Amino acid sequence: MICNKDKLDGKRCNGAPDFIIEIVSPASLSDDYIRKLYYYKNAGVQEYWIVVPRRMTVTVNYFEGNIVSVQHPFESIVKINIYDDLYINFSEIANLLDI
Repeated sequence: MICNKDKLDGKRCNGAPDFIIEIVSPASLSDDYIRKLYYYKNAGVQEYWIVVPRRMTVTVNYFEGNIVSVQHPFESIVKINIYDDLYINFSEIANLLDI
């Protein structure tokens, strides 16, 4: 989770985090794609990613831009939409995990 500085009090994030990445297991897929997606969007989270290592996919949900369920393969470099110039190279992560 990532919170804006104005939400931090030194111990916790007050309010919804701005950005959440979930790394899921097969048992929690429906929970992450349905229930958490709904709760996070309604709580004010700006961006929510679902990473499924077994499928080697990253699903981006950028609620502020009304972009929902855009899938990227692990070979992708994916932009974090709430920041101007922040990207995650998933092919490098896959190499580290030996996937």
